[in-house]
This record gives sequence, structure tokens and C-alpha cells, in this order.
Amino acid sequence: MELFDAGRYEDALTTFRGAEALVHAPPLLVMAARSCERLGRLLEARSLYQRVLDEPLAATASRAFQEAQAEAKTELAGLAPRIPTLEVALAGTAHGAVQLTLDGAPIAPATPVQRDPGEHTLVGVVPGRPPVTTRFRLDEGRKRYILLDLTPPSPEAPPTRSAPVASQGDRRKILFIGGGAAAGAGVIAGTVFTILALGKGGDAEDLRTSLRSDPALKGFCPRTTPPPVCTELRDTVDLQYTFINAALYSFIVGAAGAGTVIYALADRPAAPASRMQVVPHVGWGSAGLSVTGRF
Repeated sequence: MELFDAGRYEDALTTFRGAEALVHAPPLLVMAARSCERLGRLLEARSLYQRVLDEPLAATASRAFQEAQAEAKTELAGLAPRIPTLEVALAGTAHGAVQLTLDGAPIAPATPVQRDPGEHTLVGVVPGRPPVTTRFRLDEGRKRYILLDLTPPSPEAPPTRSAPVASQGDRRKILFIGGGAAAGAGVIAGTVFTILALGKGGDAEDLRTSLRSDPALKGFCPRTTPPPVCTELRDTVDLQYTFINAALYSFIVGAAGAGTVIYALADRPAAPASRMQVVPHVGWGSAGLSVTGRF
């Protein structure tokens, strides 16, 4: 009891078992079960409590024996919902074609099994395939469901041939054509949107002149129930700014395309270095060296 009260449950369990082996007494088994509980060995604790309950006691049994049996019944009822449960389902194969082991012990698929809380290892083996191993943790009072995928691996696909890398000349051609098209489209679109914006600007100015000439409005639009001229002026100005923004973005695209063309023109491959040749030269009354090549 001193070992148990000091929290040395492994030593207490060994001592209680040794004492019970010398003198059989249900109170010793109850304390051994409580030590197992503290160590997380819930299945072993349940077995010890059940052993105390299953022992028939004589009517003349001591009060300590009878109290131990009553305590075992109460603690066993509280222990049962704390034991974790595991259920394993299989995917990719029939149940009869796989061997399941949990911590090295065989189990059946789709059948709940109880284990102590903590880390566990599940292994599924199908003949002719590599084993599938899963490591997981069971928490106290929880039920865990694991789907073990044993689908056979698909055959390896033949290696795909990579597309040939474009040469530097092809890349320059793509950049030149794409940049030229973007530059041309951007300039044309920008010019068109600019003309449309100027046209809408003229229309807006005509509407403002009409608004100023109206003696009832005196150049101002009322906030409530504006007349048609005010609504038309507002729509015209909004459309004008829309065309201005479209023209701006178009010119930006054109500028980017022009930059791409300039880059393609400037990115020329370096000319291969020519080999220089030095040849001795001997003539009538002269001698020297003849140097040929590109410089």
C-alpha cells in the first residue's frame, strides 16, 4: 500500500501479485487491478476485477472479502466505458484474402476489438503484395474506425517522351511574332478607344451647354428626380471614362508588346568565335607572318 500511495504502481502491482500468490485474498486482487488502471493497462484491470466477481464466497467469508467483491463490481462498471474500441474496414480487396494483425495478434476485419489506450500498429497482408502498415493511437473512452486501403498498385506507365526544347532561334521568332501582334493590337485598340472617348467628351460638353442654357436648371442637376438631360449627361461621362481606361490599358499592352519585340531583336546569339591562323610567309627579299581570321 505504501508503494501504491507513493505512485510506484509497477512496483505495487508486482508486490500485490506476489502477496496474492502466497495468501489468496480478493482485496489483494482489487489493489492489483487498481494498479493496472493507473498504468493504463485497462484490459488487465478488467480481467482482475472480473476474477474477483466470479469467485463464489461462502456465507462465512470475512467482511474484507465481501467488501472487495462489492468494490470490484462498482469499479468494473466504471472501467468498461473507458476501454477504447477499434474497427478496421478494408478497401481494394476481399475480406478473406487479407490477414490483419494488431500489435502482432490476428484480428478480423469489420469486427470491433478492444485494446488499451496508447500507440498501436496495424498490418494488412495480401499474398503476393507488400504489407500495408498503419501506426495510430487509441484514446481512452473513444472508438476508432480505420479504413485500410489494400488496392493493388497500378502498373507503371511507360515513360513519356518530353517535348523537344525550342531552339534559341525559335524562341526569338515566337517572341517577335507575339510581341509584334500585342504591340499592333494594343496601339490599334488604344487609338480606337481614344477616338471614342473624345467623341463622348464632345457629347458630354454639348449636354452641359444644354444644361446651362435651361433657365430652370441653371447648370445644376437636382439630386432628387433629375431630368432626362442630367441622366444622359451622367451616363455619357461614365462611358467616356470607361473608354479612357480601355485606351490606357490598350496602350500599356502595346508598350509591353513593343518591349518584347525589342528584347527579341537584342537577344541575338553570339557569333561563333572564328579560328585565327598564323602562317609563316617567305618571299623574294622579304619574310614574315601571315595572320588570317575574323577580328
